[in-house]
Amino acid sequence: MCGRLLSASLGLALLGCNGSSENLSTNQSAGGPLADAASERPIPCMVQRHGMAAVIGGKPAAACDDSVDPQTLPIDALIRIIPDQHPALYYVLATRLFDAGRRDEAVFWFYAGQLRYRIRLACHPNLPPDTEPALFGALHEEVGTRVNGYAGGDPPAWAAAMQRALDWDSATRNGFEPKAACRAQIDDQRRGMGALIAEVRATADRIRADRRANGLPNR
Repeated sequence: MCGRLLSASLGLALLGCNGSSENLSTNQSAGGPLADAASERPIPCMVQRHGMAAVIGGKPAAACDDSVDPQTLPIDALIRIIPDQHPALYYVLATRLFDAGRRDEAVFWFYAGQLRYRIRLACHPNLPPDTEPALFGALHEEVGTRVNGYAGGDPPAWAAAMQRALDWDSATRNGFEPKAACRAQIDDQRRGMGALIAEVRATADRIRADRRANGLPNR
């Protein structure tokens, strides 16, 4: 759950998401709201290549999807299709936005991706630990360290951004895999993020003081 990372996150702290280009249009079509995926889409090759079995074999361990390159697709085009993608691609999007100076947007998408990745892992507890679970840990460490270091300077904005991610997840389809099959896990992970939001709001002064003590800027 999101709350399990609270103590580690508070030392760096997180976000603010004002005026970003993410919106609920990703969940709409000319004919009205789009539905969740009827079945799971193929795993992206960039995700499949992460496991040791794939590394040792020199190729993905199973059939995979190489149709979207999140590193080269224009950023705003990636934002438009992100609800249909594996959660790992949200972390790529957050990194690219951060590097482009769109840091508040980066934090929002980091949290949207974290929530959907945690939900995916909770819904698929039998995934081999060296594959998608290991990739989640690596992405959370690499991307989260940068994002959190920036965003922790404004705890109210951090909490607001996480709330926006919660709202976006609720209102936006999951085009990668069905939501209905794991409603209990979705609710559990959403409660975890809600608890984290509440704690950040309640400890904003302590977060700022800890950052000052560690030589980190506040905004």
